[in-house]
Amino acid sequence: MKTNGRIDLNHKTEDMTKLDYSWVDCLYCNRLTLLLMFFLMLLLFSACVPDEKPEEQAYLPYDLRSETFRNIYDLGDRAETDSLILYFESDEPMIRFAAVRAFSSIRDSSERVISQIALLLNDPHIEVSSMAAYALGQTAALAAEDHLVNAFRSGDTLGIYNLLNSRILEAVGKCGSSHSLELLAGITTYRPRDTLLLEGQSRGLYRFALRGMTNPEGTRTMVEYATRTNYPPSVRLIAANYLARAPGIDLSHYAYSLNRLIENESDANLRMAVALAVAKTGSARGRDLLMRVALTDSDYRVRANAIRSLDAIGGEAVEEFALEAISDEHPAVSELAARLLLRHASEDMATRIGDIAADAALPHRTRAILFAAALKNLPFYYTVTASSLNSDLRFLLGNEEDPAKREVIIFALSQDPVNLEILSRIVEEDPSPFMRVNTLLHLENTLRISRTKPATNFNRNAVLRSVSSLLISALSSGEPGKIAIASGIIQRNTEILRSQFREVSFFEDILANFDLPIETTQYNGVLAARNALFPPEKEQIAMEWNNPIDWDLFLRLPDTVRVAILFEKGEVRIALPKQVHPGTVTNLVSLVLEGFYDDNFIHRVVPNFVIQGGCPVGDGYGGPDRTIRSELPPVYFDRAGQLGMASSGNHTESSQWFITHSPAMHLDGNYTNFGQVYQGMNVVHEIEPGEKINRIILLNE
Repeated sequence: MKTNGRIDLNHKTEDMTKLDYSWVDCLYCNRLTLLLMFFLMLLLFSACVPDEKPEEQAYLPYDLRSETFRNIYDLGDRAETDSLILYFESDEPMIRFAAVRAFSSIRDSSERVISQIALLLNDPHIEVSSMAAYALGQTAALAAEDHLVNAFRSGDTLGIYNLLNSRILEAVGKCGSSHSLELLAGITTYRPRDTLLLEGQSRGLYRFALRGMTNPEGTRTMVEYATRTNYPPSVRLIAANYLARAPGIDLSHYAYSLNRLIENESDANLRMAVALAVAKTGSARGRDLLMRVALTDSDYRVRANAIRSLDAIGGEAVEEFALEAISDEHPAVSELAARLLLRHASEDMATRIGDIAADAALPHRTRAILFAAALKNLPFYYTVTASSLNSDLRFLLGNEEDPAKREVIIFALSQDPVNLEILSRIVEEDPSPFMRVNTLLHLENTLRISRTKPATNFNRNAVLRSVSSLLISALSSGEPGKIAIASGIIQRNTEILRSQFREVSFFEDILANFDLPIETTQYNGVLAARNALFPPEKEQIAMEWNNPIDWDLFLRLPDTVRVAILFEKGEVRIALPKQVHPGTVTNLVSLVLEGFYDDNFIHRVVPNFVIQGGCPVGDGYGGPDRTIRSELPPVYFDRAGQLGMASSGNHTESSQWFITHSPAMHLDGNYTNFGQVYQGMNVVHEIEPGEKINRIILLNE
């Protein structure tokens, strides 16, 4: 049904049991009447027949062992959109499916491509039409909105088009306007058993929220879905993550129900998401509940998110709580408690924190961050205390060889500009790329603090000149990590640094020397820094295709490839379905066969988010001299232990990967999700930065 020229997304079915059958008594009047009524019933029945079911005839199955489908996949890999569109006319539905599926990764937002994909929204095969809807959402283009809304099958009385409608609802959230948000938020007729439709509505509202678009009605709907146990677990999880991540929503009216969910819910994935949402209720009871949960919940991930939520709240009570939470048995939770103090400790508490940091029994990272909290928050006139803390940190640095442990000490030293000389020397001379890159990153702290802290024992302009000189050197160094970090610092601190970069020719010379397409990521980073300082902006360049899929290797692999990552802490086993992400799976397997990952390290750990590895240099910016394409079909980061590819934008993936600690739905549609841990998640949860990867091996060669 349509309203005001738009499809009514709220309409779902008509209740055919409510027809009036009182006229049946007259059938006994005479045979003529009986015959007339019989024909009337036939007419009534024909009028109520739902849309014709999609075709069910035999068709060629989608299988990349077929050369036809591999050829189509290669066209998608090379983003040859005109050639792909020709396949939209194929008589084989799975060929049409394969062709439109490729566009979900290409993400071409031109109106020409959008109009061609939109034609498949009416494809008689449900897998084709629903994939077309998903691909349109992936464009994130407003031009796709009307096509999607008008393709919604509101008269689907039998639920034949539930998958299509679900994908449309999700896609509208990625590209729609505020009017579509109102339509989506206003749906009230879906019942708890309408799982696909509820998932589509919830994903759509979530995608709107990630774009900064929310409304009170949508938030109310998501609170209902998250807190009521009769809704499907998948829907409750999406709704809970909406409440956790939607910016600026007011949850003050829902404090009671959200607090009860944390107290009574058995699903840790729901508890950890709602723990982040409770900060938005503004409830004193919610704050107290979070403090209790952060100290007592059985799942460290829930405790971690409760601390993050308290970090958003702040206040004196939170300071005292954090001093207790640093004793948590899980190092990640302890570290987060220390970071809470870094951001919220008062001047009066800074000396006390410094005393606690002297406790060698604390986890190393916690201890270093406590030193950082003390240095950052000390009154500027406590020069003797600051000198003592700096002395302790320099001693720890001099007696530590592990780069991952040295890095967090450097982070602490960066909180006081008097340590600039030490940090500068490490940036330019340390043999570890990990140390050089991360020390340069932490110099941003030094720069910012020097602009706000009274300059009693350092020269503010000298700090600015020294940091600027290091940034200039980094941009010219040829080291991808230093180039990326320096570019980012310039973009985030343009007004502070503008006076130190007077010649645009400096950037133009660096840009001219990059080896494209291999160094496209570095090129775009430097270009972004140049654009920030010297408008008008120049357009960034797209990553060119440079690495064909190894189909010979693909054909030799089993349908589900199984690998084991051998850490020093234990073994993690992962299943990789090759048909879903053939380019990514074959790339990983080829690197494994080369021994590429042997003796690598986990260079990044974000508590209750990811562990990340696969960088041969060790600083997070290295990889082989080739890239692969993003593979972004509708596979969702809705559970822990999923293997994804790290990237700095579409089609920039290479060798680095990450494993999730928990659902990470905000990554959906933007990061390749190509594997699932099936054994060893306990090891993943114990990994800390610097953990060695001894080897990655194939388990079913």
